[in-house]
Amino acid sequence: MNIFKKFFDMLVESLTDNKKLIIVMTIIFFACFIGAWIFSSGPLSSSIAQIQNMSSPYPDINQGTSPVDLFITNEFGGIFTYVYSIFFGIFAVVSLVYNGVNLGLFGQLFSQLIPNGGIRYIVYLIPHGIFELSATILQSAAGIMLFMFIWRFARALLNSEIHGVSEAFEKTKKVLIQSLIIMIFSTILLLIAAPIEAYISVPFSELLVGT
Repeated sequence: MNIFKKFFDMLVESLTDNKKLIIVMTIIFFACFIGAWIFSSGPLSSSIAQIQNMSSPYPDINQGTSPVDLFITNEFGGIFTYVYSIFFGIFAVVSLVYNGVNLGLFGQLFSQLIPNGGIRYIVYLIPHGIFELSATILQSAAGIMLFMFIWRFARALLNSEIHGVSEAFEKTKKVLIQSLIIMIFSTILLLIAAPIEAYISVPFSELLVGT
């Protein structure tokens, strides 16, 4: 069987089997994004005078940054989230909340500093965000799945009906494999997102909304 076909089939199965988890993580992310945007209006307004005028409606951190640097930064963060989620999956949730809140705060900031800044920010996010934000959500879901594997594996080892590490692993390995498949898919999404963020997102926003 073609390796790409096999990977695609495994990916579809992984996403389908963990659909509820992915939906919950998506809801958490966008709830934090929208909540931070809405509820930070007051605090940001009180300190807006202390913020210098910005020459661009886009995060300066990405201006002039190469696709390779963007990919490495995002991928490292995803791997960090995945690995540290072995601690009861807490880091997966914390990372997702942090990213959602951070992006929401940026949105509110631009909406107050720049005419039509909120719309510009959303339009800027769309081209690469479709891939990058999807990867962020999936990486956190994969981290939860990694913890689920460890939890089920430990329970299997303590089960008197299961004999040895090999049998316990065979009984629980599916969720581990699926978490790795989703992490690989997330990496592919980040590879797509990086050049779009570096070269397309800003011109796309300027084309639709203006400079």
